[in-house]
Amino acid sequence: MIINDNDKISSFQCFVLFVSVMIGIGIMFMPASVAKTAEQNGWVAVLLGGMLSFTVFLLISKITMSNPDVTFIELLNNAFGKILGIFFSLVYVLYFIIFSAFETRLIAETAKEFLFNLTPNEVLIITFLLTCAYISRYGIEVIARICEILMPGIVVIIVILSFFVYQRLDFSNLLPVLNIPYVKLIKGIGKTIFSFLGFEVFLFFMPYIRRKDKLIKSALFGFLVTVLLYEVIIIFATADFGAKEMQTMIWPTLNLFRDVTVLEVVIERPESIIVALWMITTYTTEIIFLMTTGLILARIFNTKEHSFFVFSQLPLIYVLSLIPQNISETQKFMDYFSYYFATFVVLFLPLVTYTVLSIKKKVKKT
Repeated sequence: MIINDNDKISSFQCFVLFVSVMIGIGIMFMPASVAKTAEQNGWVAVLLGGMLSFTVFLLISKITMSNPDVTFIELLNNAFGKILGIFFSLVYVLYFIIFSAFETRLIAETAKEFLFNLTPNEVLIITFLLTCAYISRYGIEVIARICEILMPGIVVIIVILSFFVYQRLDFSNLLPVLNIPYVKLIKGIGKTIFSFLGFEVFLFFMPYIRRKDKLIKSALFGFLVTVLLYEVIIIFATADFGAKEMQTMIWPTLNLFRDVTVLEVVIERPESIIVALWMITTYTTEIIFLMTTGLILARIFNTKEHSFFVFSQLPLIYVLSLIPQNISETQKFMDYFSYYFATFVVLFLPLVTYTVLSIKKKVKKT
């Protein structure tokens, strides 16, 4: 596949993509799931989870930086041979398809709960997938430009809404700090990992980055913005509801902002603003995942365009998104997905690939 210079992204666009792909599906549920294990120390778990995720990114960036002009697919082929390399590439395809299915199901559940009560999930899922796929047909530079427009607006609106929420908070709900067993805190960190996933798409973006030497800097700022946003939400939610009450909520982030009474002056249902914002963040994450899967398949089949593969994965995403019986079961599957599948493809497989490539390089020299 030939990559045109017009289809390469700048350092700022890398930063925007980092934020756009990480802030998505988890932001609505994370405060409740973290509170179930880390209680009022959820903000500590988020901070440590962000640091752990950034460390993992540094490890995988070291692997891609070892040969920055090729994608991770070529590195897999070089390490394991063509047949095993293609097999592991297809594992990544399956990973992003399942991830997309989670995004799709939860966006449909949210839209049905708060905006389109009488619309079947199937209709919402198909509409969402087709809308995302339409944009994902274009190159990475076009998608980065869309994220450049949407992401700053989302961050600014959340900051403004947080200012109105701030006035009713009771920060004594955050005390005492670290009074729980470390095992519970570690489990809390595990609950945050899903919310940071998405950065692994950069395993496949390296040839599209114009200034590769600034990738780490872009990633650092991307993680900082994401952690800061998550911290604001989890600290505010804990201070507003308390850890015990938050554990029983399905939509803690939405409940946090839905009582901003100042919005009722200009809009009848202020929670619809939050739902719309979340749909946009999920939308940007989904188009990046669809495009990444398309790029991987285009590399495997050695085709010039990835647009066909963007649409070809939609039926499987649709079927998988309908498998969970309800939102609780979806969240349970997401936990299994992040604990096992994500650990394998985001951490284990890149490290094994790097080790095999290093051994092969040393053997060649000798």
